[in-house]
Amino acid sequence: MITLLRKQQRETPLHFRRIELKYVLPTRHVRRFIERIWPYMQPDPYLVSEGTGRTRYPVLSLYFDSMDLHSLYEKDAGMLSRRKLRLRTYASEFSETTASFLEIKRRHDFVVSKDRLSLSVGHLSKKHPMPHLLGHILQRVEAKEEVTAEAQLLRGWYNLQPTALVRYERIPFVGKHDRTFRITFDGDLQGAWRPPLLFGGQPLRSCMNGYCVMELKCNHAIPQWFHDVIQEFALSRTAYSKYAMVVSVLRPTVFGVEQPMDRRWVGFA
Repeated sequence: MITLLRKQQRETPLHFRRIELKYVLPTRHVRRFIERIWPYMQPDPYLVSEGTGRTRYPVLSLYFDSMDLHSLYEKDAGMLSRRKLRLRTYASEFSETTASFLEIKRRHDFVVSKDRLSLSVGHLSKKHPMPHLLGHILQRVEAKEEVTAEAQLLRGWYNLQPTALVRYERIPFVGKHDRTFRITFDGDLQGAWRPPLLFGGQPLRSCMNGYCVMELKCNHAIPQWFHDVIQEFALSRTAYSKYAMVVSVLRPTVFGVEQPMDRRWVGFA
């Protein structure tokens, strides 16, 4: 697993722009969906090269938002253009011994651009309290000056603070003829609201029983076969991010009305 993490962190692009589409898929249909896309897709080479037979890996993110959840409400208000900051690692926990990324994610409808600001091993420390964590990170990231300046600007505008910890297991596939074409299945979604600590085992609450988020990520036109599969499974796009899903469970009245969380974002009956 350590080998996989190091290879991912070494080869992950630090800047990209692509189309991203999200769908919510019942977990019971994942195997059949994978069988349907198998002629066009293959398991992510990162997992294959690891040689352990693993089919998934953990993704852990700490999201930063304002006290009034500006980033979250921008999405709920339907704003096409929006930005958010998160700290991410491909491990079950943040620690001093694993490398991480601070990510600026910008979205305009279904087009996403992202800058990843690298943090070397040892740059995260349990000595820094959570209210000052973002400032500590921005002093140590390795990135272009304009990208760091954008992160500092967002921090200053909104007084960004650690808001939610989001963890899930990812099953990744890439196109057989185009490795920039990706389909991922993110399941076992868990979260913690305003965690008091970054390191150590956090008490996480399950946030999406019976469902997973299937995402399409590509740089070019979406192939017809993918449209055919989506129609076959009667799936509809969802605008909800995993961050929004976690917050809607951990704070069920955050959108102004309490209701079963799966009815808010499941795009089919």
